[in-house]
Order: sequence, then C-alpha cells, then structure tokens
Amino acid sequence: MALEKQKLTAAEDAFLEAHCEALDLLKGIHLALYDLPAPCGEVPINWVHVGSLNEVVNRLKATLAFLNGTEE
Repeated sequence: MALEKQKLTAAEDAFLEAHCEALDLLKGIHLALYDLPAPCGEVPINWVHVGSLNEVVNRLKATLAFLNGTEE
C-alpha cells in the first residue's frame, strides 16, 4: 500500500517555514548567550554586560508570554 504525500496548504507551508526559522534563531540565541563574558573569564564583567543581559531576559520573557498567550 503506497502512502500518498499529503499536500500542505499555503498556510501550513508558511507555518513550517516560520517554525524552522524560529528554531534556527533559538540556536543562534543559545550560541550568542554562551559566548557572553562569564564570571572569572577573560573579559571582566561590568554593569553594561548586566544591563544588556537583563534586556535579553526581558525580551525573552515577553516572547514566551506572547507564545503562551499570557502577555498583558
């Protein structure tokens, strides 16, 4: 019994494309966060690093709230 390939609607195809792009962006975010200065590392951490990382945290929280439907 041969399986027929199901044709995706334009919306489904667009969703899959956006989903893959979002996953690729998450990989990039992970790598960028991993490359940030670390305590006792080569680059001394200063308040600019703290503020920048807190901004990233706030944006990630907002993104998660949007995805969960809990944003205000």
